[in-house]
Amino acid sequence: MRTVAATSPAADQAATPEADQPIEPGEIGSDAAAPSPPGLDAQALIARLARPAPARIDFVEVRFSPMLREPLIVSGELGYMGPGNLERRVLSPYREQATIRGESVRVEREGTPPRSFALKRAPELRALLSGFAALLAGDPAALERNFKVELSGDEHAWTLALLPLERAQRRQQITVNGSGDSPRCFSMRSTAPASRGTRDTPGSANIMLLGEAARIALPEAPTIDSLLQRCRAE
Repeated sequence: MRTVAATSPAADQAATPEADQPIEPGEIGSDAAAPSPPGLDAQALIARLARPAPARIDFVEVRFSPMLREPLIVSGELGYMGPGNLERRVLSPYREQATIRGESVRVEREGTPPRSFALKRAPELRALLSGFAALLAGDPAALERNFKVELSGDEHAWTLALLPLERAQRRQQITVNGSGDSPRCFSMRSTAPASRGTRDTPGSANIMLLGEAARIALPEAPTIDSLLQRCRAE
């Protein structure tokens, strides 16, 4: 079975770190996932998500932002090449490859010079990649070193909420939706307030549909809510 890893289209934008502080009980918003329901164990589920490298999967990613007049939609292929080694190939509407090797990211886009940057410049992306690596390794202990992990749903439609423990990484909330031992979507939503005039929910969001979910045609005017319904298999 194929598997998945991902990066954000905003991967090369550096973020200004805040002071790293342990997360306090009750500090996460009320829309976080509920504790593991009866019959479904988060650690057992994460262990089942482990995939041998190399592995690849098709994706469609939709980015929503107050700075965009309409959602940005890209599609291509994701590759997991082993711990700390990820690839993201965009095939439409432009061609680009992002390669992550440890703490270094290299981005090559058709018609422009290659560029590289260190993950320490982008704490949100670093959190995202550490979550992906732990999930693809099937390592719940590694995941819990960096995130508060919460599971909701059932065997046929589950949701993992990954809430970063470090304050500098807490601008984004990461959610993984899936069924059985296969993820359907990775999404990353901003926890910062949106600018006036933003459509859908406050802030920005990247929603990545994977495998079968990516092969279903998108609606003419996709919204955050409509894509999240697809992620949850509603």
